[in-house]
Amino acid sequence: MNKTKRISLMTAVFLTVTLVSSAVEAGVIRINGTIAGSESGAPFPNPAEGIYVNGSVMSTDTALGPFTLVYSIPVEFAFAFTPPGNLGGSRLIVGDVANGDSILAWFLGINSGSCANGDLRHVDPWTIIGGTGRYAGARGSFTTDQCSNLDTGETSGTISGTIVVRGP
Repeated sequence: MNKTKRISLMTAVFLTVTLVSSAVEAGVIRINGTIAGSESGAPFPNPAEGIYVNGSVMSTDTALGPFTLVYSIPVEFAFAFTPPGNLGGSRLIVGDVANGDSILAWFLGINSGSCANGDLRHVDPWTIIGGTGRYAGARGSFTTDQCSNLDTGETSGTISGTIVVRGP
């Protein structure tokens, strides 16, 4: 076997191993569970115009494992019931915050009326735009369906969707 064929064969083997290794570490993670936490609001400089909402919910019963979803959204009252909704940003911290594994997403805050108990219901679509640590390059989407008590700040509901992890 000549030297060129040997180098080509070795290169093909190396590329195959590299591609297979990446495919094994890449994957789809399904999110399907419950969330609970709290939200707080601060009025705009002109309180009649809107509020800034900051929230944090936790979950332990998805394939993703324990996570905390931290989010912020400015709610402009003039657009609260107008599609597409108010734009917010978030960070989904997987496991311990110190490990650096997080998923970054943006979402549309959509007021969907009232829950059975009278709390505010919001069904929000989220788009995953990347991540850090083992979730660098992540893509996908998920939806939260929450009931928020405006008096106590308590919020709870469900989360469902798919995260596509690219692998290193």
